[in-house]
Amino acid sequence: MKLSEYAKHLLLAPNLEDKLFTPAKHWDEEIDDKPLRIQKPGRSHLIQFSDKKVKIPRLEHLNLESNKGLTLHHFANHELMAIELFAWAILAFPNAPKSIRNGWVKTIEEEQTHLKLYINRMNDFGVQFGDIPLNYIFWKQLEQFHTLESFSAVMSLSFEGANLDYSQVYAKVFSYFGDLKTSEIMLTIFEDEVKHVKRGVRAFEKSIPPEKNSWEYYLTLIQFPFTPRRAKGYLFFPETRYLAGLDQDFVNHLSNYEDKYTGRVNLESVKKFGLGSELMRKNRLDSLTNRL
Repeated sequence: MKLSEYAKHLLLAPNLEDKLFTPAKHWDEEIDDKPLRIQKPGRSHLIQFSDKKVKIPRLEHLNLESNKGLTLHHFANHELMAIELFAWAILAFPNAPKSIRNGWVKTIEEEQTHLKLYINRMNDFGVQFGDIPLNYIFWKQLEQFHTLESFSAVMSLSFEGANLDYSQVYAKVFSYFGDLKTSEIMLTIFEDEVKHVKRGVRAFEKSIPPEKNSWEYYLTLIQFPFTPRRAKGYLFFPETRYLAGLDQDFVNHLSNYEDKYTGRVNLESVKKFGLGSELMRKNRLDSLTNRL
């Protein structure tokens, strides 16, 4: 199978199991390198996009199983969109360096693992994927993806970058409520997201013009109303960005960035928990549980 054929399968096949088809280790040689920009993925009626808004539960309500299931459903939806959009990038940027394309394939496989982890755990809480309307926030950015650098700025540095924060916050809160199984899932995803952002940084940093720094270049690659606010979570964990290879100047600017939406979502919930800046790691889960 050609890599392009695999990417088309992920994008156009309608069922969830099709989206979870594992990538091969070796690919047939490509002949046609013409860019292909598919405008929307194939989706069965069970997993169709919806404009209906469903709020993610507040952090202090994650003691309830129903709210845990709803929260994980939100996260699973993000994983599915990421699978599709990294497949989209393979088709849209066929002349991207081989190392970048290989990174996208690895990311797809890891996102598939994340999706299965979320689905299995939400099933424990009585929620099936597709029970709740699925937004398409990532797909709404399609018109921004003019180059692989702009794609990396939005998908890797912004959306996946924000998940470095969110995975830490939710790992801590699930642990606070004694749900170590779900907390560990969040930490597994955190560790993979570090790799995903790092892959985006590598695609991004090679093209920074000599007259710009990384932050200035990043700002040229995103289009309002999309802003750097999308690149961080309720709490910001600077150490996670250093782990992903971002430089201090970029991290400082992102840390200080604010707009009119800053702090409007779940900030009071975060304050109630008094979540600290120390990172949780899988091998320290048990010891940190007693310190929250």
